[in-house]
Amino acid sequence: MTRIACLHGHHSNIPLLDDAFSPWTVELVHFVDPGLLMQNGGTRPPIQEQAHEKLRSQLSWMQACLPDAIVITCTQYAASLTAEDEASMNIPVFTIDGPFFDEVTKCTGPQALLFSNPATVTPTMNRLWKHASARGLAPQIEIHLADGAFDFIMANKQQAYHDAIWDALQTLCDNHLSVSLAVAQLSMVPVAHHFTRESGIPIIHPLQSLTERMVQTLQLSQK
Repeated sequence: MTRIACLHGHHSNIPLLDDAFSPWTVELVHFVDPGLLMQNGGTRPPIQEQAHEKLRSQLSWMQACLPDAIVITCTQYAASLTAEDEASMNIPVFTIDGPFFDEVTKCTGPQALLFSNPATVTPTMNRLWKHASARGLAPQIEIHLADGAFDFIMANKQQAYHDAIWDALQTLCDNHLSVSLAVAQLSMVPVAHHFTRESGIPIIHPLQSLTERMVQTLQLSQK
């Protein structure tokens, strides 16, 4: 059975991965470390050198469970991953926003991209623009932040977090009727699903594209 080691910044991401991969014959081994999220009060990205060293330590620790692949669901950890890190691994390393960048940058119309964690905006967008530039793409992306939402999830106030994301999505729909909507972080996916069911408005999110990429790359078989 394929074993995947998962690095999370918050424990609430564990059931999202478990559910996404439930149709497939795979073993998920979860590692949770909120350290990067909590630095600087969660409002600014951590110092890059420190973040990178922390990530390299985590990757080394995760390899001890002999996984067939690693997935990083935390956008701050993902932002610290370098090409050299990936090249040094003998297994595939997936990030939550890698396949998501492909999907978002190929969109030809204007998009509204919603974040809940202010510290992830700059590192994520830097990587997104680099990704787009390398492919000769110029997506029209307007960045939005769900103010105060990050504090709720770090305090384990899940319902308050969901309500804050819902309100932000509703505001975007009210003010950007002809714009495609996307959410940038895994923790926002359940709200995006619920919002789409209630409103009929599709919302791009990173979990679907990540799952599809991993299933294809790892050639996972259905149960």
